[in-house]
Amino acid sequence: MYKVIVVDDEPAALVLLCSIIEKKCPDYQVVATAENGREGLEKVDELLPDLVISDVSMPIMNGIQLVSAIKEKHPEILSLIVSGYSEFEYAKAALQSGVCDYILKPVIPSEMKKTLDRIGEKIRGYHYHHRNALVHQICNGAQCAPEELKKYFHYERYYCVIVRRNGLPRRFSKNNSMEIFSDINEQFIIYGRDEMEALYMIPSEIVGGNSLEEYLERIVKKLDVQREYVTTVYHKEALTPAELCNHIKKLYHMLDAVSVVGKSQMFCDKECEKKKSDSQDYSSIQMLLENLEYLLQEHQYEKARKELQRKYSEWADEGKPQLWLEYAARRILYLTSKYSEKKLPIQEGEYMLEDAFFFAATSEELIGSLMEVWFREVQESGQNFKLDSQDFFDSVENYLKSHLSENISLQSLCKKFGVSQTYMGKLFRKYAKQSFNQYLTAVRMERAIKIMRESPDIYIKDVATRVGYADQFYFSRIFRSYMGVCPSDYLEGAKY
Repeated sequence: MYKVIVVDDEPAALVLLCSIIEKKCPDYQVVATAENGREGLEKVDELLPDLVISDVSMPIMNGIQLVSAIKEKHPEILSLIVSGYSEFEYAKAALQSGVCDYILKPVIPSEMKKTLDRIGEKIRGYHYHHRNALVHQICNGAQCAPEELKKYFHYERYYCVIVRRNGLPRRFSKNNSMEIFSDINEQFIIYGRDEMEALYMIPSEIVGGNSLEEYLERIVKKLDVQREYVTTVYHKEALTPAELCNHIKKLYHMLDAVSVVGKSQMFCDKECEKKKSDSQDYSSIQMLLENLEYLLQEHQYEKARKELQRKYSEWADEGKPQLWLEYAARRILYLTSKYSEKKLPIQEGEYMLEDAFFFAATSEELIGSLMEVWFREVQESGQNFKLDSQDFFDSVENYLKSHLSENISLQSLCKKFGVSQTYMGKLFRKYAKQSFNQYLTAVRMERAIKIMRESPDIYIKDVATRVGYADQFYFSRIFRSYMGVCPSDYLEGAKY
């Protein structure tokens, strides 16, 4: 509900305005009234409303002066001038002072409602953008002022849940990631560090008397994942906005601790403590490294490969978390590079390892990709060098663009062209200067833009389907993150 302060020196007019708002405008609540501009400004400073409705002609400080002062001190607060003066100069002065609208006395309730409905859309948009900024701060470890959280988080309590598809976010090639925010029309607050993740802040009123776990299962089911695994971590109790920052940080740490390649899981925070302690023993990695170094020194590469395959399969069966396997993979890469004639640049090695963990949908796929990184000299055959050309990459691009409506994955693309995931990822970095996911998203968004320009009356769900998104809201989140505006606003602009 939006907070309003009404300022008018005529008691009857003041009562009328408050009555219209109470009866006709359920999205607004009058939190204070004042009889002159100075008193009104004091209450604005104290209560920080969303809207100030003010008469023009008042003693001590008139409405134009009040609006100017509010605009200077609190630019986010909107103002509406109500006056019996219809002269153009008053309206012009009000608009120049920063007022967002201007209506005349005697006030007609239906006109007042239309005006406040119009202003309400502006306030809603402002709240949405400001809330997204707060969500970004919270999820990146920054503290937020309690009064801001109370104002822009409209519910008293929220359940917090992270749903992650496939591997953990990239940490080296962060420029390949795109922050995702919920659509303005969604009931949830959603934030993703990239397009594979969603942190849901679900108002407790929406869950109601249902089981939170059952509610979460429905959310995961709606994702329509096929070749992907999903990791879900959540806080069992609903939190106040002020409690969000610390608990969301803990949820991210939980996700790091429990994410297992190829295994869909759901954990609440209390279930994760034992999982964390179980992943602290690195003695088996050290034993493997000692054995591996001996085999590499003796040029027994096939035995080294079999030992790595055996050990990673064993660790996968044990449910070792991704971060644990990543640590081992980097130590192994250091050793294989040490005994290799072709030195792999450190940055390229990190990118290749990230691709392996980011895209692998199963432990078998992960092991296969890691083998290519560790033993790249053996994998780089003459055929692969022939495939490493602009013409070959052009054929990959053409295939993607002609199959955008399908559920395309890196795995399916590699199967189509007969190359490995590691190799395909390397091609995208070389020729597109982007990751596969980033490139595919860009192509889909540009196609969506073209469709909306050509058919501005099209339904958003139809646009989403034509560019490969089964979920309209997910498409809207991606589109807004890519374009800076939601699809409905873009469509509206395309009509003119």
